[in-house]
Amino acid sequence: NQEAEVDDYTIASRLSYFLYNSLPDEPLFAAAESGALSDPAQLRQQVQRMFGDPKFDRFLDSFPYQWLQLHQVGMFQPNPKLYPDYSPWLERSMIQETKLYFREMFRQNRPLAEFLDSDWAMLNARLKQHYGMPISGQSGFEQVTLSPADHRGGLLTQAAILGLTSDGTRHRPVHRGVWLSEVIFNRTPPSPPPNVEPLEPTPEDAPKATIRMQLDAHATHSTCASCHKKIDPLGFAFENYDAIGRWRTEEEGTGKGKNPPVNAASELPDGRAFSGPAEFKALLVQDQDRFAQAFIEQLATYALRRVMTVDDAPQIQAIAQASRKDGYRLRTLIENFVLSDLFHKR
Repeated sequence: NQEAEVDDYTIASRLSYFLYNSLPDEPLFAAAESGALSDPAQLRQQVQRMFGDPKFDRFLDSFPYQWLQLHQVGMFQPNPKLYPDYSPWLERSMIQETKLYFREMFRQNRPLAEFLDSDWAMLNARLKQHYGMPISGQSGFEQVTLSPADHRGGLLTQAAILGLTSDGTRHRPVHRGVWLSEVIFNRTPPSPPPNVEPLEPTPEDAPKATIRMQLDAHATHSTCASCHKKIDPLGFAFENYDAIGRWRTEEEGTGKGKNPPVNAASELPDGRAFSGPAEFKALLVQDQDRFAQAFIEQLATYALRRVMTVDDAPQIQAIAQASRKDGYRLRTLIENFVLSDLFHKR
């Protein structure tokens, strides 16, 4: 029977590799031996104990690294002629911002919606400078309260996330859209057809054009249009950010004439329109039930080391339902997942 309950030793092993990336420790092994892990109250106690152990830092580092595809940061090093400010320190700071943000979300048991949008960030002096914010206080990372004029908040407008979808020369709206589809909605779009021509830089003697203007022309091909209609708006929402995540209102590029203004307005496939990143993030927050289910799928894939299937959907929905009344708070959601049928079945 596929749905057979696993024994306490398997639960201990699963839990330990999930939260510690290693073998069960003494207290967890003892709990498995006594059969205590079959009791939800005692299992919850073990989970809460493990949250307080220094080994739990391994989860706080490795899960966001896998979920957010952070291994791609710096894969294409930004062209030093175009981005002279980019440095190893900035790159390390960018990755650290995203990891510390996840850690803080867990520590304060914040609602999942704050991954999509929030009024706070974890910044050091180098990132404040990068984001055009006043540099104050300490040199290390600190929690900073944001205003709408900062154009930040949540994961999606962090430099690491905006940079990992760039090619070192230019931002890539389609790649940003694909990343968002995979990470936030857990849906991988189909691969492009093999004969699609890459976008070429605007010729020096032609009027300057944004990448979006070029893409809009490209997406009129019938083979490309249906996929682009779903992916592109997710990337266009972040047109105000360059290849290394700086805010801008016009796009620099090759060609002659003035730099054209960026256009971050679009509409979702369901017809809801947005004028830029702030409105787009607000629409995503309205869809937080969908995001929560996708997040639980990502968590389950990481913990159980297998891809979720259609058969797992009811159990994923049950975890979401149990976490919804609490506003999908991160720590609570992880506990609910460990106590779920999904975690306890083969």
